[in-house]
Amino acid sequence: MFKKIILLCVLSFILLTEQVAFAKGNLQASNSQEYSSNDFTQMEVDSADLKSANFSLIGYEKVADTEKLQLYVNPKTLAIKVKNNQTGYIWSSTLDNMSKHNLNDSWQDFVDSALTIQYLNAQGKLRTESIISNSSKITFTKEQAGFSANITFKKAKIKMTISVELKEHDITINIPDKKIAEPGKVKLVSANVYPFLGAVKKAEVPGYMFIPDGPGALIRFNNHSPNMESAYSAAVYGDDKGIFVEKAASETNKSYRASIPVFGMVHGENQNAMLGILAEGEHYARIEAYKAGLATEFNWATAKFTYRNTYKQPTSKNEKNGKSIELYEETRSSFNIKLKFTFLEKENANYVGMAKSYQQHLEGIGVLQRSAGKSPLVRLEFLGGEKKAGSLWDSVVAMTPITSLPNYVNRLTEKDISDFFIIYKGWNDNGLTGSFPDKFPVERKLGTKQDVKATVKKLNSNGIPLYFYTDYVKAYKQSSSLFGGSKIAKQVNTKLIVDKENEQEHYFLHPQKAKELAVEDKEKYKSYHMNYLAIDSTGFELYSAFNDSQVSSRKETEQYFVDLLELLNEGEAAKTALYEPNQYAWKMTGKYLDIPMHSSRFLYATDTVPFLQIVLKGYMDYYAPFSNFSPNHKEDLLRLIEYGAYPSFLLTQSPSYQLAKTPSRNIYTSEYTTWENHIIHYYKIMCDSLLFVKDETIDNRQVLADGVVKVTYSNNTFFFINYTNAAFTDNNITVPAKDFVVVKGADGNE
Repeated sequence: MFKKIILLCVLSFILLTEQVAFAKGNLQASNSQEYSSNDFTQMEVDSADLKSANFSLIGYEKVADTEKLQLYVNPKTLAIKVKNNQTGYIWSSTLDNMSKHNLNDSWQDFVDSALTIQYLNAQGKLRTESIISNSSKITFTKEQAGFSANITFKKAKIKMTISVELKEHDITINIPDKKIAEPGKVKLVSANVYPFLGAVKKAEVPGYMFIPDGPGALIRFNNHSPNMESAYSAAVYGDDKGIFVEKAASETNKSYRASIPVFGMVHGENQNAMLGILAEGEHYARIEAYKAGLATEFNWATAKFTYRNTYKQPTSKNEKNGKSIELYEETRSSFNIKLKFTFLEKENANYVGMAKSYQQHLEGIGVLQRSAGKSPLVRLEFLGGEKKAGSLWDSVVAMTPITSLPNYVNRLTEKDISDFFIIYKGWNDNGLTGSFPDKFPVERKLGTKQDVKATVKKLNSNGIPLYFYTDYVKAYKQSSSLFGGSKIAKQVNTKLIVDKENEQEHYFLHPQKAKELAVEDKEKYKSYHMNYLAIDSTGFELYSAFNDSQVSSRKETEQYFVDLLELLNEGEAAKTALYEPNQYAWKMTGKYLDIPMHSSRFLYATDTVPFLQIVLKGYMDYYAPFSNFSPNHKEDLLRLIEYGAYPSFLLTQSPSYQLAKTPSRNIYTSEYTTWENHIIHYYKIMCDSLLFVKDETIDNRQVLADGVVKVTYSNNTFFFINYTNAAFTDNNITVPAKDFVVVKGADGNE
């Protein structure tokens, strides 16, 4: 069959001038072990057809079936089993022959029960109870498409209702908040719901757990590190800074928050898979994944829902002495639990199939819509000004006056570089970290109001959208608008929420005040002709606030921020670019900035996978972190192409050493003249690669060998990416070392 090799693009001639000093750079060849590390994806090994490990249906009642699935339940424990009619495979929430496994009584109760709760007894002591721990009272009712049950835990006396409904491809588990009853002084703390659904003993089944770490990561069943001491545990949408501000140890990697509420299991690649989606209650959940060897000999993943958090209450006005007591929140968080488990088989039983299934779910609820129109191939982010502390008063270092931007546009368009957009940050009064939440007027060292309007007009005439950086979370201590502190969010212990970024401390705005501020700013943006905004923090910081008369739960904070974003884009998502947005903000996201390209690389993970990119490609433009800080530019370009991500550069007119005594001292290379050739080179590579799949979706991704990947798009375009030091041949397609090939045709294997 006819096919055409569109491009063989050699990256080896990337020119890195000696003017650029990469502190962490290393362009030398890496050894082959690098490509089997957890920063890449391992090859899959074919396995024989799997048989269900927990297949017994003795004691189980079939309560619902569809063409694809059958649902069984044990009325005494509410344990469930789901049979896939197409494969015969049975997914189980418990273990057959429990006594044969190395589990104590508490673990057996945990495994066998649909629900396990933690609670505070009347004396304030933390206790754990499962459904079968003390023979809880269960009122079981068979429903048309499943079952429901009223549960009264015997010791805790806490009452809850659970229902499980079978649909064509999935089951949905509901625990309504209004049906929870706490007797007397007893307080519900947390709940685990079917935590062992899909659990695997050691490496008895080939496969893996999927976790939403960075772009996505896998924890394979057949890879145990003797140095592994912890499980994966991440709060959905990040930890609540209204409860505590976690300070990571300096010697550890910064971990990614779970920006999407999903996890999964694969039992045999291309055989059986299960995707869990937290459809409600995700704001109060942690996704946890335990490797065999941590407490038990099983691999298991779950969502744990927290009704009351612990927090530290200082016992002294002198915060430096660090004395505090640990308390639980008095008021229970109010939320429904809704867990959806989708079961996949055959060619869809893998992380790609999970991502496509999640994509369909988001499209079905209106979060994602297919993109159409212009998708700029490069992001250029210019820093205007930055604050510099002085002995008597602060000053502003002017790095890029706004009137200089058209000059750079002209230089690039003269070289046939035209498909990009610009973000201008640090334009606000007193520079980037100077005056937030105040923004206006524009810092006088960078230009006037007329300069802003004239620059916007000039760039518009060249078809280049100009986005203005802003933020509705950060509030710097020196801002005059914070007098009295009423705009600042408080933690549950009444302390102000404060965090540190690049050694610069900032408060967190109360979400209601942030929304009110956006209403005020909206008219000012219009008067300056600032039609496009790049909004930081607001799309990913999700925190509760405990101000005296203005308490805001995480769910309420989300709504404030969603309303804020809708207000600023006036219904046109293309007008807002968001930095690292959580799933709930995607509907208001025109461009996704700083999409994760690596996982946290902790020992428990075995692979990094572009799950997030597979979900979003064809629905939203996404841009990688700045390439001028990449330690390896060849690999950076290849990963951009493999993940379908567009490159970004952080730029200034003045040399970066002028930032040495400012909060932006971490910017060590940014001068435009240094990076112009790199921008041009990256742009041309994008034109010769991702331009062919601008509005397409990713249909498949295969690892052909360690460090060699094939990506298939919906328009029958195939990308072969070779990270290694040796050429690779797949049938009649040869991919040179550290290079890629694009193939356009009906069959990439021909």
